[in-house]
Amino acid sequence: MLCTWKTSDLQLLLILTVFLVAALSMVGKQNDSKRLAEVNSSQPVRVDTKIVLSCHPIPTSVLVTWEIILRDKPLCTKAYRSDNNVTKEVNCTDKRITWAFRPDQNSSLLIDPVAITHDGYYRCLKATPDGNFHRGYNLQVLGKEHHILWYFRSYLG
Repeated sequence: MLCTWKTSDLQLLLILTVFLVAALSMVGKQNDSKRLAEVNSSQPVRVDTKIVLSCHPIPTSVLVTWEIILRDKPLCTKAYRSDNNVTKEVNCTDKRITWAFRPDQNSSLLIDPVAITHDGYYRCLKATPDGNFHRGYNLQVLGKEHHILWYFRSYLG
């Protein structure tokens, strides 16, 4: 009889181990997919040029939001909802930052011309039927003399 309990305990331990391994492997896959959904990059750009910041190229967006965080300015938000074809802006006073195209066709952001005051963080958030996607840019605005120095630093590694 003592042997039966040991066998039952061993079977229970084996079943719990299988479930635990399966659960841990699912958590790893969820973390991998979350990492794939979020992309951040550093983007140097020269003063007095034009730049287009693109979002994820997923065409079936329900909501596209750009969050713009500039030094000494309140958070600027530009949003587009496809279900009612409406755009909205909150705290956005710089008229040089606009949608690059119609937001229902392309969710890219245009800055023209770039100024030192555009140095900051730009994040695009897309809500789709397949999930949420983020793309962020650390925009580093360079004067003409700094652009050459940045180029050599990035080239030399």
